[in-house]
Amino acid sequence: MKPENPPRRIGLGKKVAFSIVIATALLSVAELLVAWFWTPPPPSDPYVGFSGSIPLLVPQEQVAESGEISVERFGINPAKLIWFNPQSFPAAKSPNTYRIVCLGGSTTFGRPFDDSTSFCGWLRTFLPMVDPSRNWEVINAGGISYASYRVARVMEEFSDHDVDLFILYTGQNEFLERRTYGDLIETSDVPRRLAALASKTHLGQAIGVLVDKMRTAESNSEIQLMSGEVDEILNHSIGPAKYHRDPDWYRGVENHFRINLQRMLQISEACGAKLAIVTPASNLRDCSPFKSDYDDGIDAATRTELDALLNSARRSFAEGLFDRTREDLETILQTDDANAEVHFLLGRTLFAGQQFDLAAEQFQRAIDLDICPLRATTPIKQRLRQFIAENPVIEVDFESHLSELAKQKLGNDCFGAELFLDHVHPTVDVHREIALVILKSLADNRIVAAEPTTNQIQEATVAVEKKIDYRAQAVAFRNLAKVTHWAGKFEEAKRNAEFALQLLPEDLESRFILADCLDKEGRRDEAIGQYNKLFQYGDFARACQPFGELLAAEGHYDAAKAYLMQAIFVSQGWRQVSAYESLGRLHEFLGEQDLADECFENAERIRGADESAP
Repeated sequence: MKPENPPRRIGLGKKVAFSIVIATALLSVAELLVAWFWTPPPPSDPYVGFSGSIPLLVPQEQVAESGEISVERFGINPAKLIWFNPQSFPAAKSPNTYRIVCLGGSTTFGRPFDDSTSFCGWLRTFLPMVDPSRNWEVINAGGISYASYRVARVMEEFSDHDVDLFILYTGQNEFLERRTYGDLIETSDVPRRLAALASKTHLGQAIGVLVDKMRTAESNSEIQLMSGEVDEILNHSIGPAKYHRDPDWYRGVENHFRINLQRMLQISEACGAKLAIVTPASNLRDCSPFKSDYDDGIDAATRTELDALLNSARRSFAEGLFDRTREDLETILQTDDANAEVHFLLGRTLFAGQQFDLAAEQFQRAIDLDICPLRATTPIKQRLRQFIAENPVIEVDFESHLSELAKQKLGNDCFGAELFLDHVHPTVDVHREIALVILKSLADNRIVAAEPTTNQIQEATVAVEKKIDYRAQAVAFRNLAKVTHWAGKFEEAKRNAEFALQLLPEDLESRFILADCLDKEGRRDEAIGQYNKLFQYGDFARACQPFGELLAAEGHYDAAKAYLMQAIFVSQGWRQVSAYESLGRLHEFLGEQDLADECFENAERIRGADESAP
């Protein structure tokens, strides 16, 4: 009897291959089943939620003669118009219409002006010229002070409205609101890329939703509930005082930004829309940091020494002594590298010496070290560029475009007041450049037929400029001057006040801001001249006391008394107390003690009455 042959053993390689085939087949079946029976919801933000439920978009109902109510259009909720431009669009998109929604913060909005001169307004003008084959709709959904997590929420609302293309300009407002991140940390490239790959499958999305629900059920308290609208840190402080250096929080903000970019890509893909992302640019040269300080480890004695060097550098720069300025600043940097103002002033010094590349590095370093970072920092821009490189989005490299344009026209790319009205908001002409670089990217991706010709650019410029309300622009410049004056940025406030007065010479508040900025800069004769012009145009109560004090400091005592007395008559409360005390000090300086005592007594009487009031 022959012995039985032993069963053939399957090799390890075949076992592995067979297992891979079975696993792949099962996953494929699961993917097909999930895709067939399940629609993924919009991805949620794992770190913040929002209180309140006021929608951005509301139906605009029409009543027919029969009494039947129909919804013909959707528009921006009137309750949201403090943050958004008024916009509306048909509820049902007509055939051959291409619907574009522009998302972002106040640059997209068009600040300090409005939609008409924003890049959205320019696109609305250009598109029918370059491609009349389509009916183009351009909706400006830029929200003032909106950061990426709020922009994603806006995108969710628009995702139900048959959008063809989202254009995103974001990155400047990420540090405006305080959020708590806990254990949010940077993940390495491999897990992040695997997660991104999984999120492109229905099965991966379903697992992600399940994990999110389990996480929420276990620790719902970890998700921070944000207010329904923007609640800036600046709103709770006098200037940027409430901002403090916090590297861990900065890292959390930067990683949250990346997460929200991924969310917005998923939202756009889910609704069948393309996503174009614009790389933002900022004012480098003509906007000083909002808050600067030395490293927290610098002791008091060293701080005093560094302050003396910095004050010396400021004086030397003002006098045009750039070699001495640079020497003082480099001495500071040998001890401490963390003060944003030091880098900004060094950048200006290098710029004055036409060392433009070195100057640009210092200007960006100043932005990155700003304790109150209201411009896109290098880590934010790096995450944005990395996301664009790794994902199927349309790149609109505005920052590089503006850099090349500035080098051609100005000889350097240290962006300043010729391109930006304040820290981030472009001029009307630069908004046109944003629109042009967007159109180039759309033409490259065959969304529009061609880029605008030179004649079309000229024609569009005439059309947009005809819509400008110059009085409204003057008011916008005045508001910019007020904000920068409040922040102690007197050079920028002066510049914006001058812009306002070019358009509206009789604007009293702009004239007052200009005069006060000149006084703060030590240009007292010019300040007196502006105050005199102000009071020739009319009375401005807030200007009486500072003008009186300036006149007193310059030895014009009789005129000073007259304006300080006027300040007393037009003021009340603490302002009146201050005016009485100022006049009292002048009388005391002139040896008029009885009059001085009377002023001080009146000040005390008013102060006491205010304190005892219910």
